[in-house]
Order: sequence, then structure tokens, then C-alpha cells
Amino acid sequence: MSSKQLLKLVFFHDQRMEELTSSNTSKVNDDILSFFTKPDPTYSRLFFMGSDLANNRYGINFLDSFPSVVSIIERLYTIPPTLQWSDGQGIRNWIDDAPVDAYLRLVLKSIDRIQSSGTETVISVKTNKPDIAKSSQENAWGYEIEPTVLHRLLMKGEFILVKRAAFDGYDIDLFSKQNSYIDFFYPLQSLLPGAFRFFSINGKRIHNKEALFFEQTRLHKPPHGFEEVHPESVL
Repeated sequence: MSSKQLLKLVFFHDQRMEELTSSNTSKVNDDILSFFTKPDPTYSRLFFMGSDLANNRYGINFLDSFPSVVSIIERLYTIPPTLQWSDGQGIRNWIDDAPVDAYLRLVLKSIDRIQSSGTETVISVKTNKPDIAKSSQENAWGYEIEPTVLHRLLMKGEFILVKRAAFDGYDIDLFSKQNSYIDFFYPLQSLLPGAFRFFSINGKRIHNKEALFFEQTRLHKPPHGFEEVHPESVL
């Protein structure tokens, strides 16, 4: 196992979608019955962080196995074919080139991918007037996504990837209406033991920045809720 490199997967499950669009929670108390009977949409957030302890660098892009992590993302998601997108630019290239806090809109491949007659997978957008269609398309990515926009896209079933600043490089955020944790857990686990040490972290257990970077002071004894994943670990 690469004991000097860490991948930390911080998960936030069942976050209330309403909190993205309003900071006023007093209305909950106005109708208690409605609060308990009306479905309350939720979303999940996965935060992928990397630490290269041998070189004292922080950012998932410094992990030797970072390309393998991106490959997992690329196997799961693709760009919605209805969005304006630069031809030939893949998710990995976008992650490398995008500015910090930029976001990318994704969907599951099984939904919006169209299989070709061969083994390759292609994206198809049909129109008789390409220029008009292109001008009316929304962009596949943008800068500093607003909570209301995030809410709208999540409710549409999209997955939102955000490039976040780290101390030295960058980390990755992924927001989704559904819980995508298991989609990443086993593929990341399959990279063990050679790729990195893998920690699954309950975001509710993070009370300060120092705890999030526990590897600086207490790697030998992580805080409660910070579980190291081994090749034999099961959910």
C-alpha cells in the first residue's frame, strides 16, 4: 500500500434540498403536519480529497493514481448531449484545464448515451438547423454555481462536478440528487492496496478544518467517523 498518499472520500448524505434555496427555516414550524407528510427532497455530496504526505502536497491531482480516479468518473458519467460542449474535450481535460470553482454538468451514461453499431459510445444531438440548435443550447459548464442553479439542475437529475481549491492543487466535489456513494466505494477500493490509503469520512463528523486534515497530526488514530477502507472491507 502507498502509505504516503491518501485519498479521502468525505460524504454528506440526505442533505435537504430546500437549504440550497432558502436560509429561512422558520416556515417549518408554521405547519408541523405538512413538514412530516410532504416529501422533502434531499441531495448528496461527495468530496474527493488527496494528500501526498511524502512531498507535503495537498490536492487530489497530486496522487499517482489520480488518472484512475478520473477514469471511474468517466465510466459513470457523461456530458448531457443537449448541452453545448467542446468537441474532443473529455472530463479529464476539463478537470485539468478548468479554473477553480468551475462546475461541470453530468448525467449517468446509461441514460443519455447512445450506443453505436460498434464498440464505441457516441453522443448524438439531432437537428436540421445546427446553428440555431447550438445557439439555443445551454452550456455544459460554468463558473461558481449559485445554490438556486444547483438546486434546479439536481432536481433535473443531473450530477454536478465542481473543481475546488486545495492547499497546493485541487480537489473534486460531486453533487447529486441520488446517493452515489456506493458507485464510487467499490471501484476506489479495487485500486487498493497499491494506489493509496483510502479513508471514508462522514461529513457530519467534521467539526473544524483541523479534523479534516487529521493526517497531519493523528494518522495513526483517525477521529471517530473517519474509517480506513481496506481491500477486504465491506459496506
